Amino acid sequence: MPGPDLELDVQDGLFVGGVGDLEKSYLSADDSSFGFRGCVDEVLFNEHNLLSSLRPYSGYKMIHEVSLGCSPEFSATVNNSISFFSSKAYMSLPMWDVPQEGVFECELRTVYSEGIFLYSSAGQGDYIALEIQKGHLVAILKIGATKTVLRSLMVVNDGAWHILRLYLSPLNLQFTLGLEMHNSSFGINASALQFIGPLFLGGVDANTYTDVRKNGLLSMLGKRIAGGSFKGCLRNIRVNYQRMGLPKALVTKDISVGCEPEKLFGPTTASPSTNALYSENYTDVPAELDKRNFLLLKDLEVLEGSRAPLESKHIKINLDFRKLGIRQSQIMFRIEEQPVHGQLRLDVDSDLGENTFSMLDLWHKRVMYVHGGSEDLFDFFMFSILTSSKKEVPSCLKGNRLHRFNISITPVNDAPELSLPEGSLFIMVEHSRRHLSTDVLRVIDPDTNSTDLKFTVLGNLIVNSGFIEIDEHPGKAVTSFSLSDLEEGKVNYVHKGVKNSRMALRVSDGDKVSNTVVFRIIAVPLEYKLTNNTGVEVIQGDATFISNKNLAIQVNVPKQAVDIRYDITVPPVYGELQRLHSSGQWKQTSTFTQKLLEKERLRYLSTFHGTQQSNITDSFKYKATLGSVITDEFLFLIRVRWIRYRITKNKVEIEGKQKVTLSPQEFHVVTKGARLTENDLHIRLLTLPRKGHLLLDNKILKRNSTFSQDCIAKQKLQYELLEKAHDDARDMFHFQVFSKYAMSGIHEFKISIKADIHDIILSNHGLSVLEGESKVITNTMLFSETASSRMVHYTVTNIPKHGILQKINLSNSSSRNDTITEFTNQDILDERIMYVHDDSETTQDAFRFVASFGSLKNKTLGTEGVFNISIQLVNDEKPVRVVDKVFHVVHNSQRLLTLEDLCYHDPDTDFDDKDLLYTRRKIPTGELVLVNDTTHKLYQFHQRDLEEKRVLFIHKGASYGRFILFISDSKHYTSTVLEVSAQDPFVEVGNNTGLLVQKGQAAILGVANFSISTNMDVRHDEEVVFEVFLPPSHGTLYCNGIKTNTFTQHDVKMDHVIYHHDDNEILEDFFNITSKVKGLHLDVSVNIKVYLESHQQPPTVIHNNPILVDEGKPVKITKEVLQVIHEDNKPYEFLYTVKVAPAHGFLRISMVKESHYRGSQESPIESFSQGDINEGHVQYVQNEKGYVNDSFALDVTNGILTLREVYS
Repeated sequence: MPGPDLELDVQDGLFVGGVGDLEKSYLSADDSSFGFRGCVDEVLFNEHNLLSSLRPYSGYKMIHEVSLGCSPEFSATVNNSISFFSSKAYMSLPMWDVPQEGVFECELRTVYSEGIFLYSSAGQGDYIALEIQKGHLVAILKIGATKTVLRSLMVVNDGAWHILRLYLSPLNLQFTLGLEMHNSSFGINASALQFIGPLFLGGVDANTYTDVRKNGLLSMLGKRIAGGSFKGCLRNIRVNYQRMGLPKALVTKDISVGCEPEKLFGPTTASPSTNALYSENYTDVPAELDKRNFLLLKDLEVLEGSRAPLESKHIKINLDFRKLGIRQSQIMFRIEEQPVHGQLRLDVDSDLGENTFSMLDLWHKRVMYVHGGSEDLFDFFMFSILTSSKKEVPSCLKGNRLHRFNISITPVNDAPELSLPEGSLFIMVEHSRRHLSTDVLRVIDPDTNSTDLKFTVLGNLIVNSGFIEIDEHPGKAVTSFSLSDLEEGKVNYVHKGVKNSRMALRVSDGDKVSNTVVFRIIAVPLEYKLTNNTGVEVIQGDATFISNKNLAIQVNVPKQAVDIRYDITVPPVYGELQRLHSSGQWKQTSTFTQKLLEKERLRYLSTFHGTQQSNITDSFKYKATLGSVITDEFLFLIRVRWIRYRITKNKVEIEGKQKVTLSPQEFHVVTKGARLTENDLHIRLLTLPRKGHLLLDNKILKRNSTFSQDCIAKQKLQYELLEKAHDDARDMFHFQVFSKYAMSGIHEFKISIKADIHDIILSNHGLSVLEGESKVITNTMLFSETASSRMVHYTVTNIPKHGILQKINLSNSSSRNDTITEFTNQDILDERIMYVHDDSETTQDAFRFVASFGSLKNKTLGTEGVFNISIQLVNDEKPVRVVDKVFHVVHNSQRLLTLEDLCYHDPDTDFDDKDLLYTRRKIPTGELVLVNDTTHKLYQFHQRDLEEKRVLFIHKGASYGRFILFISDSKHYTSTVLEVSAQDPFVEVGNNTGLLVQKGQAAILGVANFSISTNMDVRHDEEVVFEVFLPPSHGTLYCNGIKTNTFTQHDVKMDHVIYHHDDNEILEDFFNITSKVKGLHLDVSVNIKVYLESHQQPPTVIHNNPILVDEGKPVKITKEVLQVIHEDNKPYEFLYTVKVAPAHGFLRISMVKESHYRGSQESPIESFSQGDINEGHVQYVQNEKGYVNDSFALDVTNGILTLREVYS
């Protein structure tokens, strides 16, 4: 465009394929005479698809001689025959040049008796023509006023092939038809005859038609049925001995490729019958006329890419024309919508109007459907019916109804089309191999799968120049390969010998063969050029890609993939080259290829993290290898942007504070060379301050801890003194600045500490005291002072929990005051403050205090502290028996003595119960022995032995006996008696409280819910087996997560057995099991109570009121006095338990009869339900005189939760 302010102004529209009738000064006659011939696809203008519809729209789109699909005539060769199928058909060839002589040759076949065959104008009314008149071939040459006419004796409309030769010279005109020759000599010299315009075959175009009629050619005169163009077939066309055909055609109309017998349609002279009906398969199109169908349609069948006439058998009007007073010839058909995949060619009288034909034209086969050659199997056009009669006709003949005519396309196997998109020149490096791709060889065959298309090498036109190979068999020459091999990049051409050669190829689909293409193969020596060597720029510590935009070598065969390998001869100093592997990892490399550069899989990584004071450039040297060629050494520069850090703030002053925040005003770092956010700039502690801690988010930082400049900006970094400063001091720490790019040297942060003369200096070391003893707190344990005074006052804010603080009246007196909460430094110096332990089994105690400067009445804000007290426990408790029951054993048998039978506990918290020592005397009914050595009698053993099951009791003698045991913790002794009962073997229930489970949930069956006991010698819990013989009805038992009907005592103890409720509405369940121990069986039923989730909410007390009772009389406790409720519990489910009985009376329950009660003064009731209260059964009986008040305490439960002391 000339300038940025100008825009394209389209006034006449966009023309594609030709300019039509457009006349502009910038269009020459030669440019606009002929439009583009061929096929186009994907025609887009401003993203609009111009081929989306080929229907014309007035004022918007004009279509002229354009059809969908790609006609076979554009892929035809000069060897293909040509069919002319309408009276307007023709083909124009380039101008016939006749300098000395001209020769036209062809073979023709027709069944028509009239038609113009050849015409070429010489201007000024001169011309040469061939036409068929009454079946005879007539040659006419007009020069000036002289007309020469030659007429054949034989007829040519017999449907047979005839060889024609037309010869023209300045002296004579001669044509030969078969063996028949005709010749005429001129009386004048005709050397001045020069043809202008194209050579027409088969007919002429519309512009030439008028001139032909003026010249009086008989085939163009009148309105005969057979008049107009030649209708038939031509083949083997030669002009001046040169092969001619569709590839040379300038314009074609109503022609098709090929000339098969079924395509010849001779003239029909029979008259249509008025009431003729057909019994063939028709498509009925309903239209209401006297309540019957008037139109019968039969589908037109046509071969793909071929043509077929529309005849009267395809469209039949079922009307009584005689009754209507009209003739069938007056019935007109107007095409309202053209076919989509083909064209309708009308060879009819132009007086009928555009896109209109008559019934008579159907009888004479003047309407031809020409398929466009696409793979679509169906087509149609829309038409209306009207009449030329002036009489009144039915509405169905007035052209106001649309009808659809269907066309069925029969597919045919088209021959593949082979082309060379990049041209016939194939350039490659000598003695190399080059891939053949679909960019080099293109095949079009929509009928065939790519795996079925086979290429065939017809021969290398120069022997030993090279060969075709497949990747699977390198070095092996092949003469054929498939299109799928080509598409997958498996086909190569390997050059071997001469530099210039040719190779011919064609494609077959197994039935038909494509055209032949010829490659010209040129092998050239490899030449290269370093086109890109720009270098790269990188930030220190970062990485940058090296692509072909930075480094590239160009060869003189750009379309051939030449492997280019780069070898590093001198590596970079401050970084390394890395390539990206298929694993996704970058690894160092010393060699790379041009493909890696194209895919950006090579990078330079800056690995030097130190500081540089000057701008030092990095680089590497390399050589490239291209096949057998090695280049010179080249230098690739890498410009590094070095990072530098500057410490702008690095000191702080502390005065009168214990902790200070380090903000950017005290600690700040800036960078140069790269823009870094404060979050990307990090600081590492190399040394720690000695007089304080550095804290980040209140957490102490250690050596090598890191934090960012952002942490400083957000005031997360603090410095805290270890103790208050009494004198001015200095502190410091060393640090290093780093980022992902680089790290700095060592820097120092300075801390100036100013002392506060009013700060209290606290010395707090705690004390140690024996359990139950006391101890004086001295100034070595607790003392405070300031830089100017020792007048410090202590206020106890939290007193000791396991002892008291007392103040001694006199330093030599034993009298003491009660617990104190205040004392002074002087009290400590006078040793008047004492801690007394409460003799509990505790090891630690403490009290919290505040030390303040000044007098008791005028105290300043002080320092808080905790005085810790360590208590050394003393063994002062005797062991206590916690398991006390009879030891059962089988007569004259043995059984382990374990903690389940005998167990003691020592209350001293620092004593391990396992160390308790048992000593026994003589046992009258047996012996205690070591379990693994029954000959070893045990007179002493530890509780650890009982726990580890090392003590065995062997019974002998009487069924009942007992013996004495002494238990010692090494200081205190106690004694006990162990009773022994010997019986026959038994198994009994030890515990069976049942299960409590929430609805739809699970509960563990443990030893707290269920256990059995036996007097037999059971060493392992696995020996006690439980078998479920009646499983639960509303839930499932699981053991170790698996549904089960068998488990052991070990599973119960380890909480492996679980009951899972099935979430139904029944809130109780049970299961029965059989316990098996050493041959004995015991059946047990385990009950399950199910509660709702709401049961976990405690019952609500709605009434808890006092009652009035006469002295010595009973009174009912009603629900107005005492009542608890729960939304999911019934009254009888609430159970009251008496925890504290009435002092001056008792509780009782009336039974069914009022005269009978349960409960008396000697034996009062201990429990009752809310249901008992609601029904008036519970009574309080007052039985002691002189008392006006009484009370009792109750616990109430719904079986899930319990309320304590509900009523008192």
